[in-house]
Amino acid sequence: MEWIKPFFDTVAPWWGRPDRRESDVKRAKTIERLAGPGPKRILDLGTGSGSTAAAMADLGHSVTAVELSPVRAAVARDFAAEVTERDMVVVEADLYTVELDGTFDLVTYWNGFGVGTDADQRRLLRRVSKTWLEPGGVMIMDVYSPWAWARIAGETERTSQAIDLVNFNDYDPVGNRFVDEWWPADDETRAVAQFGRCYTPPDLLLLLEGTGLRLDRVEVDGTPLDLDAKHDRNSPLWHSWDYRVTLVH
Repeated sequence: MEWIKPFFDTVAPWWGRPDRRESDVKRAKTIERLAGPGPKRILDLGTGSGSTAAAMADLGHSVTAVELSPVRAAVARDFAAEVTERDMVVVEADLYTVELDGTFDLVTYWNGFGVGTDADQRRLLRRVSKTWLEPGGVMIMDVYSPWAWARIAGETERTSQAIDLVNFNDYDPVGNRFVDEWWPADDETRAVAQFGRCYTPPDLLLLLEGTGLRLDRVEVDGTPLDLDAKHDRNSPLWHSWDYRVTLVH
């Protein structure tokens, strides 16, 4: 996982400082539906720029946001400070070594689970269940779905963000992970890449064994997915970049 910090420290200035997005508010609003009513003490893993963590804090939750990249953690601290009533603390640290005070009602991991090996993912889930999550607590996380990522393998796109960029996508069919590469449009020698392990729902169930967490719900774009039903090419999983799961302690 040595690529994580240099990748995000490099691409964050290229992408530019994010504004608060509707997707951040939408994520925050799923908490009551998936984890129950009332303000919660939330641990937000891999918070990135902190925009979703800020949206959760704006709904009255107490949020501890952990981010490895110093560049993105600095942006998250700006989000934390911009509203004095916002109960949001940013911790710049590695998820596997960070020491935090107390336990949490809810652990969230939005659009980031899968950056290491299966052993890394399982080790993190054990930390969640044994160290951070209250008994009876809930974890909400996004899981990369393989099919959409595999279909765009080999595609290149030009995009203009803080600077003009090129984005190239590939897919590793053995490791079952996407490769997402970026570089300034005028200098491919500066290319950096991120990698995301994709899991089918049965693969995820195997990964959860022995972690102390149980799969309670799967949904795609807010619609519940019945894993026991018949699925084919018309399944929403076939077209989605990820799906959302609720895990219970």
